[in-house]
Amino acid sequence: MAARRLVGLLPQRQQLSTLYRQVNGAAPDLRRPRLLSERILHRMLTDRDPLLHTFCDKIAAKEWIVARIGADRTPRTLAVGDSIESLTAQPLPERWMLKASHGCNWFQLVAAPTHPLDAAVLEEARRWLTCDYADAFQEWGYRGVPRRLLAEEFLSFADGQCLEMSAYCFRGRVRGLRLFVPESALVAHRSTQKHRPRTKELFLDGDLQPLPLVRPQHDHWPALAGTDRQPLENFLALAGALSAATSFLRVDGFLSDRGVLVGELTPYPGAGIWLRMPRPWDAWFGAFWD
Repeated sequence: MAARRLVGLLPQRQQLSTLYRQVNGAAPDLRRPRLLSERILHRMLTDRDPLLHTFCDKIAAKEWIVARIGADRTPRTLAVGDSIESLTAQPLPERWMLKASHGCNWFQLVAAPTHPLDAAVLEEARRWLTCDYADAFQEWGYRGVPRRLLAEEFLSFADGQCLEMSAYCFRGRVRGLRLFVPESALVAHRSTQKHRPRTKELFLDGDLQPLPLVRPQHDHWPALAGTDRQPLENFLALAGALSAATSFLRVDGFLSDRGVLVGELTPYPGAGIWLRMPRPWDAWFGAFWD
């Protein structure tokens, strides 16, 4: 903790470089970034494209998605509010997803009686609204994003959890697709989890062929290669259309009972620091960034 406070006293570039080195075991080359993780970090420090604000604001990102691929291709927004009280004063179904529009990984399933909107969830939602997410790792796109909460429809697939997908897109071309089942997504209180179950994942290339990309923090799951090809091809087409205007974008989505849906647009996966790809694959993806 003391070391973390000392890092916080350094200039922004040194803070991020130091944290990157602590997590990845080597300092990033920010003068000549080559790895995908380095390029993401370099974007955080130098890229001021206004589109990054759009991608980081979940509500504005949905408007971007709807304008380009249609309202039926993204989860339905049920309500928006600037407080948890104003959000829940609106009519909501028995099951829904609570999200913050101005940050990453701020979400919680709400479903009585298994996942109630109890004191712990209310406290967490109020905490989100006190935070400027850009302060955490200097991700410029989050700076100044309006702080709002949204209720989003709960998605399922064949009465079970949706398969999730992340397309790594470079100027509209998908070079890699991650299929995964996040084991911790639907627990009662995500913020209090100390030991989260491991996610099952498989990476495919742009032709939907499995890649031998194994990350030690997750379980490599070859069985996901048996996923029906047609919805994956549909998702690649949607991801390409949404990412054509930028050098790099991760497009995140679901295979659900409503079909293939695009959920979010992510310009800074893991803030670069927590991308945690094996170095050869980090370089492989980085080479696609123009």
